[in-house]
Amino acid sequence: MKSYQVETNLRTAYFFSFVSQMFFPIAIWLFFYTKFITFKEIALVSSLGYVASILFEIPTGAFADIVGRRKAIVLSYFIFSITMLGIAFATTFPIFLILVIAGALGDALYSGSLEALVYDSLKENGEENKFDFVTSRIETLTWLGLFIGSALGGFMYQYWFRLPYIVQAIVTLIAGVYALKLVEPIIDTKKYKLSDFIIQNTQGIKELFKNAHIAQFAIIFIIIGSGYHIAASILGISQAREYGIEPRTVGILFAGGYVIAALSSHFYQRLRRKLGGKVLLIIATCMLIASFLFAKFVGALLGALFIFMRIASSTTFRNTRSILFNKFFTSENRATALSTLTLLTNLPYAILAYFIGDYIDKTSPNSLALILGLGIIVLLIGQQGIFSIRKKLHHSAM
Repeated sequence: MKSYQVETNLRTAYFFSFVSQMFFPIAIWLFFYTKFITFKEIALVSSLGYVASILFEIPTGAFADIVGRRKAIVLSYFIFSITMLGIAFATTFPIFLILVIAGALGDALYSGSLEALVYDSLKENGEENKFDFVTSRIETLTWLGLFIGSALGGFMYQYWFRLPYIVQAIVTLIAGVYALKLVEPIIDTKKYKLSDFIIQNTQGIKELFKNAHIAQFAIIFIIIGSGYHIAASILGISQAREYGIEPRTVGILFAGGYVIAALSSHFYQRLRRKLGGKVLLIIATCMLIASFLFAKFVGALLGALFIFMRIASSTTFRNTRSILFNKFFTSENRATALSTLTLLTNLPYAILAYFIGDYIDKTSPNSLALILGLGIIVLLIGQQGIFSIRKKLHHSAM
């Protein structure tokens, strides 16, 4: 691939990283939904939406690998734009459900496609060593987009509660048109038959668990990622609501966390060189767990600080995961493998969303956070023990 085409893809990816995450409803969606449906219905919509994401995730990753990442990205933006406009004027449970499932398809088409396209663009030009820098910049722009979306979304909601979704639909449509500028890398590509599509869907699991070393990393990142995912999906905004924080202030709180996350991403390379990726991952994990364990025992001020801290630390986790796993995966299966990793990370919430909503209804978000923090600790210790035993048995067999 010529260098100017690589630069075109990178500039476009930077634009997408900013615009795609400039999600105006991010800090107010729960307040919006509760105007029309109950909390249990919200949990059911969320649960079925994530089940749809699970069903769509690997097939759309395979679609991106086989048909093209560029086509997957363009299609994802157009679908998501339509769903955002629909949600803006939805008023009933069935309509919300249909639109959320359609949005899951759009998300799944995007998931892994842009990251795979960027990495293979660099690889085709012999510049994959630059991916650390590129992914750090992408993460920085992602968090800046979230900062602007969160802050503006809260004020839009205050002005007219439907406005965040309407503006989101317009911005996403513009991004879909801009996606036509992308250039598809041709590295490691080949012509596929229809039967290959089915085969391709199995490759993500094989990539993630092709040896014990990668499998252990995958399980660790899935456990930690699931915690971040549950917090971002429903827990964080529910906790803010429990603390009595109004929508506009929630937007500002989230925005502040996104700014720190953007700065952390910007300086990630320097931090990684000084401390190492393992230390950064441990710090992020400790911050995540602490934000769950202590939330029930503090007031609004410290509770808001824990939410802020969790948002800010998530960029370290995402950067480390992106750099590590892109080195593990082969180019022809990269989008499928990344989609599989996303699928497995989202799976716990997809399965438990309804029960999470019911539990929050009966107790509180902070009671759930305590259980979640303890659960992550148990799972991390458990996987460490299992792999240690497996390693000892393997050595003794030799």
